[in-house]
Amino acid sequence: MKTKLFLFALLVGFTFTSCQKCQDCEADYEFINGAQESDYDAAASLFGYSTWNEFFHSNDSLNTLNKEYCDEELDDIINFSEEFDDNEDGVNDMRIFYNCK
Repeated sequence: MKTKLFLFALLVGFTFTSCQKCQDCEADYEFINGAQESDYDAAASLFGYSTWNEFFHSNDSLNTLNKEYCDEELDDIINFSEEFDDNEDGVNDMRIFYNCK
């Protein structure tokens, strides 16, 4: 009886531990080094979107990555950060990263 109780407690412990190591993550961005959101809004309007935010979050390749991540995969996505020099002036203008909750 004690062995069954111990195994059950162990199983419950693993179940709740793994749930605590998972988070829902969504791709996001921020403008850096003085980049202006209005410049990006103008670019988005060329593609039929009213704002850069609307354009960015409509991107199917990013949306498929918006999901729950766990353990090592969660560590990787939390640490993901890419910067881009969109106007090719040698200074990065935007950073893409993941918000996890």
